[in-house]
Amino acid sequence: MGEFSKFEKLIVLLAAAIGWSHDAVGLTLLNFLAEPIMREFNVGTLEIGFIFSAQYIFCIFGAMLFGEMGDRFGRKNALILSILWVAVFSVLSAFAPNFWTLAILRLISGMGVTWGLAFTYMSEFYSPKRRGLFGGLIHATFVFGFILSALSVSLIYPIYGWRACFFVTLYPIPFLILFAKYLPESRIWEKHSAEMDKSLRLAEIVRESRYLRLLVLATFLFWLAEFAYHAIVDWSPTFIIRQFNYRPEEASMIVLRISLVALIVLPFFGLISDYIGRRSSFAISASIGLLGCLMLAYFTLVNYNPGLALLSLFVIPIGFGSHALFGVWSSEMFPTKVRATATSVIFSIARGLSVGGLIVGYVATFSSLLYGMLLGGIAFLLMCIFPWLLPETKGRELEEF
Repeated sequence: MGEFSKFEKLIVLLAAAIGWSHDAVGLTLLNFLAEPIMREFNVGTLEIGFIFSAQYIFCIFGAMLFGEMGDRFGRKNALILSILWVAVFSVLSAFAPNFWTLAILRLISGMGVTWGLAFTYMSEFYSPKRRGLFGGLIHATFVFGFILSALSVSLIYPIYGWRACFFVTLYPIPFLILFAKYLPESRIWEKHSAEMDKSLRLAEIVRESRYLRLLVLATFLFWLAEFAYHAIVDWSPTFIIRQFNYRPEEASMIVLRISLVALIVLPFFGLISDYIGRRSSFAISASIGLLGCLMLAYFTLVNYNPGLALLSLFVIPIGFGSHALFGVWSSEMFPTKVRATATSVIFSIARGLSVGGLIVGYVATFSSLLYGMLLGGIAFLLMCIFPWLLPETKGRELEEF
């Protein structure tokens, strides 16, 4: 099998980045528009909270659908269609006449998950020598999508209202035209496609005990990471306001600076995983996140020091460097015939069933946000242990299986 050209690698990297950053816009835009939507449709936080949670659950169904398409019909068309799916149903949300129509459209839009396809596609084009680095770079684009959502609402909403903000999800359309013409199909997939049977890929994973074991363990490990993320990040602005008496706008700026840490640590841990392995890199990242949680507990509960307690919130995100390894590691665990399905399902279940934010909110009703957020420390501890139950895949050539 010939080497991929630099242009092929670049456009595949661009397609993966557009897909993942667009996921971020599609899933987080509602977060910034919740207040005006509640006012217009006369609903409360319970109804909006339902959409927040349910759209992630619907990602699981989308992962099964588009993962199956990616394994059966090719990576290129499945990725393009999944991005288009999110764009179309997000724009339709702008025309929703009532709340429940909006809710249905947001749930359907949530099915257009591109994560597994993007990382499978990238992994099949890039050498294992730098696959971790590029996986980290792609994962970091989620932060750019989050920032794009925030900027879109800041610039568009004051002038045109909340409905117009959903039109920003059309930004990938010019890229999709480019991808349709120039994006190459994975030659690794093409090599194996003729040998694939017609059974459902998820059913094949369930039938094969070795695949099922990997699926369960990887899903649990990545779920721990998602739990820690949502337990801490979702409530950080509120915690900063209550614990340190900052104003909301000040807390938002602090959280923005904290999020910039992710832009550095995601590519960094992806890069070092290319040298020391996926398991070691994952465990090291998690151990630093655990250290940050211990610092937060010590400097708020034992020896109160607001400066060092706030500093711990900048240490904890280093633990989220483990997220950089999700796509690459899971892509390397599974053979070509089920790779897109397995990678998509693992992350979508882990993210869709992440209840960290919900549990912290519940704990805060009878205790404090701090005790709820520190549950993320338990997740970090388990994240130091469970990587060693999964295979080390650094250096694996994907065309070989």
